[in-house]
Amino acid sequence: MRLHAHRGNTLTAGAVVLTAFAVEAELRGLGPRGVRLGLVAALFALTAWAGVRSPREAGGIRVYQEVLLVLAVAAGTGTLAQGAVVLGLGPGAPVAAGWAALVALGGALLAAALTRGRDATMAPGAGALLGLVALVAGAGALWPGDDPRVGVRLALLVAMVALTVGIVDRLERRYRQAIVLADVLAVVLVLLAGTFLLPHVPGAEDALGLPPAAPGAAWGWQALLLVAGFGLVGVGSTLHEHGPGWLGALGLVAALVVLADGHHAFVGWPLALLVAGCVLVAVALRPVEHVVVPEEQGADPPPPVPWPRAPLTLVGPPRRADEDDDEL
Repeated sequence: MRLHAHRGNTLTAGAVVLTAFAVEAELRGLGPRGVRLGLVAALFALTAWAGVRSPREAGGIRVYQEVLLVLAVAAGTGTLAQGAVVLGLGPGAPVAAGWAALVALGGALLAAALTRGRDATMAPGAGALLGLVALVAGAGALWPGDDPRVGVRLALLVAMVALTVGIVDRLERRYRQAIVLADVLAVVLVLLAGTFLLPHVPGAEDALGLPPAAPGAAWGWQALLLVAGFGLVGVGSTLHEHGPGWLGALGLVAALVVLADGHHAFVGWPLALLVAGCVLVAVALRPVEHVVVPEEQGADPPPPVPWPRAPLTLVGPPRRADEDDDEL
């Protein structure tokens, strides 16, 4: 059996509807657990087969293939969770952090396996989010101290470093994947800021089983949040990408809220931001000694260099025809 390219959109639409049915059946508890497990497993088999075995084109992966791979990752993660419950390894109430970490880790590994060798962007992004959930839940479950938020913050710091390395590594080779990782990095920034703002959310600490914590963050965390927020906004503006720009702006707002938490003095971050902003404005408005103008009056400026830049191709000088060459 083979999926033809012209029927890919139709099959993807059917898979989306079946996924909605599976979610609704799980929310309502329709039928025995084993039946729901079989439904999710069949949905995973269908979407994984269609996403992996669908014909590839020279122009890259198509949108319906991206959606099929994302559905396969979601259905595969649901299959792991349902299978664990059927085997008697339930999550408990509330959901245990270790159980969530193992299921999310399985989903992340599944996403990596499904997208290996394929120039996909949405499924690796979903896998990165699942890996983030596994890292955070695992750190919260294994942290030996009284407050697991400390372990979660360290895990998020490791995730930020790993994502930054991944973005730099893929920016030239796989540009779209780098942008998706930048979106995930912005989500990590928001989560990291959220760990410091939980005391201001009524009932949040009790619902998560966390001990009461004093509001505010240390200077190092504040600097990290501020630099990461400005950096993501700058990346989004420079590359003309809405995802890192808007998500980075949200992370920057969260960072500013953390910086202002419990502080009312002008000396500190407000003064530093004021000085930095005035310096940048002064540099931009400084007098220009030499003005570069086009050679011809009214000539259009050169077009901007596209990003990512195309790889350089070294071409030798044209070959000169020898006298002994045969004439065609």
